[in-house]
Amino acid sequence: MWGWIVVFLALMLLFYIYFLKRELRKLKRDIKEIPTCAGFGSRLSLDFRDQALMDIVDELNEMIDVYEEKNRNAKKMEESVKLSIAGLSHDLRTPLTSVKGYVQLLNDNTDETKRIHYLKIIENSINRLAEMTDHFYDVARIETDQLEMKLSPIPLSNVVEEIFLSFYEQFEEKQIELHFPEQGQDQQIIADKFMLMRIIQNIAQNILRYAQSQAVISYWDDGNYLVFSIENDIKPKSKVAVEKVFMRFYTEDTSRTNTEASGLGLYLSKQLVEKMNGKIYAELSGEWFILEIRFPVIKN
Repeated sequence: MWGWIVVFLALMLLFYIYFLKRELRKLKRDIKEIPTCAGFGSRLSLDFRDQALMDIVDELNEMIDVYEEKNRNAKKMEESVKLSIAGLSHDLRTPLTSVKGYVQLLNDNTDETKRIHYLKIIENSINRLAEMTDHFYDVARIETDQLEMKLSPIPLSNVVEEIFLSFYEQFEEKQIELHFPEQGQDQQIIADKFMLMRIIQNIAQNILRYAQSQAVISYWDDGNYLVFSIENDIKPKSKVAVEKVFMRFYTEDTSRTNTEASGLGLYLSKQLVEKMNGKIYAELSGEWFILEIRFPVIKN
């Protein structure tokens, strides 16, 4: 009697070891195939229901989730790099070609009036190159999470007036009239000053490129946020696709022959606003383009 029981238990143990080893071989094979065959949502599975094996498979599936997430991010980064390189090469080529052409004209011309005109164009092209380089650098730092924030209380209206005042000559030259609220906004926002200045600089440059004759700046309190609103009239033939204004490399000129804009200003502004826990929106109302930015405020 006891002999038969021992034989039965021995056979059960042999079957258990056989199925366990078979399942381990299957898992080993499946794990080796993960780097080349795993798709999104891939899972390891078991035919042999053993609790210890099931726990191991659960842990492995969690590792696969992490692996696939990193793989997705790597592919996104790869596409982002390709897009950035394509946009960068196009946008840098135009002002560089302009500089090269006008340097040649400058060397071949003795008319002082024309030489001054050519020098002004060269200066504008160089300034444009510097601005574009700053944009690409900031975008790269944001997308690789290398842009550190130093949040502190900041009086928004003071920074806005300071930045717009630095563009005073350009607004005068373009004959764009700025309207500020009669009474300043004393409420402070929670922001990184460098990021905030870059956002407002991008907005000022956007107005200079696309406004017809005027821009209106206003503020109001909206509970947890201080709303910063910028409205500017648009040029009669302007073709603004408001749903695309925050997309990378978007410009009104779909042929991308616009030498004045890289299409990164508002894209960069959106990234910076959201990094500071704010929100940004855009809309068209008749002949007016409206940007609305919500910054977190300090509660009393």
